[in-house]
Amino acid sequence: MTNHTNWLLVIGRWSLAIALLLVAAHCSVLPAMASGETFSLVGHDLQIDVDSRWAGCGQGGYCPVRVRVVNRGPSRRLTFRIARSYQSVVGVRQSIDVPQNAALAITLSVPMVNFSNSAEFRVEESGSVLENMKHSVGLPEANIYEIGRPGLLVVAPGVVDLQSFEDGATTFRQTAGGTVGASTSGGVYHGTYRTSNCVALPANSLPSSWIDYSGLDIVSIPLSELSKLPKGPRAALIQWTRCGGTLLVTAVGEGESASGAPAKLLVGDVDSAGTWSWADPKLADRDVAQIVHQDTSGAMTTISTPTAVPGEWSREVMPFRVADVGFGKLALFRGEPFPGTAQDWFWLLKSIGGMPRWDWGKRHGESARTGTSDFLLFLIPGVGGVPIVMFLVLITIFAVVIGPLNYFVLARRKQLHLLLLTIPAVALMTSLLLFGYTIVAHGFSVKARCRSLTFVDQAAQSAVTFGRLSLYAGQAPSAGMQFSRETAVYPVWPEHEEFESGQVDWTNSQNLTSGWLRSRTRTQFLTVGHRTERGRLEVTSSSPDKLTVANGFEWGFEPLVVVNEQGRLFVGKSVPAGANIDLQPATEDELKDVNEALQRHPLDLPAGLASAGSPSASFWGGPPGYRRGMYYGYGTASWHHNESLMETASVRLRSGAVVPSGVRAEYSPVPRTFYGLATQTPHVELGVPKVSEINSLHMVMGRW
Repeated sequence: MTNHTNWLLVIGRWSLAIALLLVAAHCSVLPAMASGETFSLVGHDLQIDVDSRWAGCGQGGYCPVRVRVVNRGPSRRLTFRIARSYQSVVGVRQSIDVPQNAALAITLSVPMVNFSNSAEFRVEESGSVLENMKHSVGLPEANIYEIGRPGLLVVAPGVVDLQSFEDGATTFRQTAGGTVGASTSGGVYHGTYRTSNCVALPANSLPSSWIDYSGLDIVSIPLSELSKLPKGPRAALIQWTRCGGTLLVTAVGEGESASGAPAKLLVGDVDSAGTWSWADPKLADRDVAQIVHQDTSGAMTTISTPTAVPGEWSREVMPFRVADVGFGKLALFRGEPFPGTAQDWFWLLKSIGGMPRWDWGKRHGESARTGTSDFLLFLIPGVGGVPIVMFLVLITIFAVVIGPLNYFVLARRKQLHLLLLTIPAVALMTSLLLFGYTIVAHGFSVKARCRSLTFVDQAAQSAVTFGRLSLYAGQAPSAGMQFSRETAVYPVWPEHEEFESGQVDWTNSQNLTSGWLRSRTRTQFLTVGHRTERGRLEVTSSSPDKLTVANGFEWGFEPLVVVNEQGRLFVGKSVPAGANIDLQPATEDELKDVNEALQRHPLDLPAGLASAGSPSASFWGGPPGYRRGMYYGYGTASWHHNESLMETASVRLRSGAVVPSGVRAEYSPVPRTFYGLATQTPHVELGVPKVSEINSLHMVMGRW
């Protein structure tokens, strides 16, 4: 009997081992899915449906957790929260009043600013978590080891084959855009399992705020689905595009004009869409020597490019057109692009501008989920960290005075008993001196340095602002930082640093309540905001040599450059808000002065720091490579602010080229545009109500 039992145990163990191997083998070939899931919580007369499925966010952005609540009980006030489980995440909360028998929907926008991707969803009432009303939530993984993995959202009611798209992106990344003999610019993935960066969702899963799309790189939606969308999600898509995203509108039909139905659906009028500049793709951009496929384990295989593949896009009639829309790109497809081929998607990704367009870190010049060596390029002049040298001097003087000097003086006077009084007195005096020095040096106020670039599309009454913000608070505001719901806020961390903890309350606005701005600590953010802008610059011309402008904005310009319909430049050295001024044709000296003005207060290292290598490592201390990726021997990708949409657009601006999203735009003046420096902060949110700005620079450009 014992032998029989032993044999059964052996057989059972082998069966279990074989089963585990089969499961592992099966999992290695399962179709990759993006992060998140759907689940429901029922109880307390409530039904809560949660959808956390999403893509992108590997380098930053907001992950939208969509919540639908049905209340079958009495009216109540509920708080929905994303909280830490066993990992540190940004805590997110929103409180709403839910009437009896009502069904409401909200979105908890979670800033992806650290490595963690595991959290817990909770429902609270009267400050307590309701029993059995919590559930784990998976958030997008951090991707700091490679560039060029676009986060794609496809709006579709069913399953979509996305493998060709992923192969096209992998091919572009590993062949440096098809450049013969070039080394890969996409980095190397290190890991045992690779998740997809794409997701297909039905239209009823789309959120209604543009920042909820901010972690994505590309969104694809058929024209038929776009026409059915409610006004909120549809407006969010075009706002996200203006802020730097790439929107693909598919199946628009053969006879559909670029300013027809898609334009009316996206911007509401044809006049605004009439300012868009359209371009057909180049057939030569489709050519690539080999196709690279990467499986879920990270292993890569290459195949020779086939000459013809069933289902590939047409070569005789261009299958899509591309337009610049604000800082983003809009592509219209005649037909349905999925599944397509890897070559087809390689062609599209190259036509929209390559990785500077669809890599989140390159567009923004940073990864919000890791530190950057560019932190020291944007410090507030005259504001240091803790005054260590002065503190050491004062502490040294204190030690000498309270010890040997104090004892020697009292010993000579034969009053050593007074040590009981002089020691605490000197200690108190030293403490007050240190505290007073800190107040005199930096005070309790908030100092700020801001570098912003605003693009105004007057026809669409739209404005997009990119802002690099540096803050130093003598005393952090007790209410935290306040931003609107339409402004994305990404922290910029020093190299070898990372986000620790923080809270966001969406109940009334975007309130960063704690952990974001600390007292006497250098703090930086990158902000991207969209708003409705009804101010405008009215331009009239009575002759080719004369231009009259009426400044209808709330800020003045010093200077202002206006390009007329013929591409001729006119300069105004000072154009106050509300002023009506005649401008004269620009001279070379005036344009040189404008160029110098646009280059004031550049991004630069503080005096005394070497520009080579990694300056922040020597400044902040700590051995290089002790953080996550480098500690485990992984190579990390790097992003730099001078590569961002904001900085590349400002460089073109110095030549008069008002083309925010044109990666290959000409460096020449664009007719019917204007640019200059704002004399006041042009609706750039700084997060705190009262600040003292130092060396700020606010560039404004637009179409009139």
